[in-house]
Amino acid sequence: MANEVDVGAIRGAGKKLAAEDGPKAFLRNAKEKLDEVKLSGLSMTILGIGAVGRHNAVIDEHVDNLTSGIEHLQKAADNLEKTASNWEKSDQPWVVK
Repeated sequence: MANEVDVGAIRGAGKKLAAEDGPKAFLRNAKEKLDEVKLSGLSMTILGIGAVGRHNAVIDEHVDNLTSGIEHLQKAADNLEKTASNWEKSDQPWVVK
């Protein structure tokens, strides 16, 4: 008995991952909020300059992680599309010449 693969479901999952109102939107919104909380060098007195630098370094690291997450979601969506295409091709009869 052959296994049945729902190519449409695989494609649908990929489209939902890549959708502009999907999980990528959540990560983009979080990234924008983090950009808003960066501090300028003049935010604190001379004694707080180190704290400002560390705060901004942490923000930058989180922004990098969110950017990476957005890229990974897009790559996963692309891979799901490729998987769906491969499954479609596997159902086609092969002709050997």
